[in-house]
Amino acid sequence: MMRHFNLGYKKYDVCVNNYFLYYGEYEGKNYITCPICGESHYKQAHVQQNQYIPRKSLWYFPITPRPKRLYMCRKTAEHMTWHLTCGGESKKIVHPADAEAWKHFDRTYLDFASDPRNVRLGLCTDGFTPFGHTVASYSCWPVFLTVYNLPPSMCMKLESIFLSLIIQGPQSPRKNIDVMLCPLIDELKELWYNGVKTYDSFKHQHFIMRASLMWTITDFPTYGMLFGWSTHGRLSCSYCQENAKAFHLPNG
Repeated sequence: MMRHFNLGYKKYDVCVNNYFLYYGEYEGKNYITCPICGESHYKQAHVQQNQYIPRKSLWYFPITPRPKRLYMCRKTAEHMTWHLTCGGESKKIVHPADAEAWKHFDRTYLDFASDPRNVRLGLCTDGFTPFGHTVASYSCWPVFLTVYNLPPSMCMKLESIFLSLIIQGPQSPRKNIDVMLCPLIDELKELWYNGVKTYDSFKHQHFIMRASLMWTITDFPTYGMLFGWSTHGRLSCSYCQENAKAFHLPNG
């Protein structure tokens, strides 16, 4: 159904231990085993029958068509510049546009900020057990992107949150989550550097739409996975680092 709206998905094979993604120059090549750990790429019983079924897969939903479709609706296209006309005016943080991080970004990247139609994204991910806790442990990791151009009443609605990746279990990707994020990172880099031609139905004109990943929203363990920072011990805070006033409870 999604393909009828040009919102399809791509499926990539993954090493069963999350060490390697058969993507890019490695996609479609006949790797029988993982180049990193040596584990079999395919299910052995099916290989014997000349059926090459991967042991693990990654589902990727390209993000470029999604913000383009937001600009196809006149009402939504008008709201995509809300952060410029209404954001940043409140003395309280009711929207990310009111925060210093947003304003600092605008001062740093003037070329991007010059067109308010450029898309500001936030990334969110966490693991969950889709089959409940009554069966064997299974951890599935969806990755979502949220559009923060929109006003608070819209940016948290389901239609403004894009599913970009489904990382298959049964184990958590842990520190190898960056391997799974490769397709998303490549597409975000393309949208940041080159952008894509988009039609603005509110202003009735084409423009080059660029996108930026402003921040991530995760719990503390996932924060460590995404950024390769140890979230345990005295240096668990990546902001304070060695200046953190950490201590151990004597009876803890």
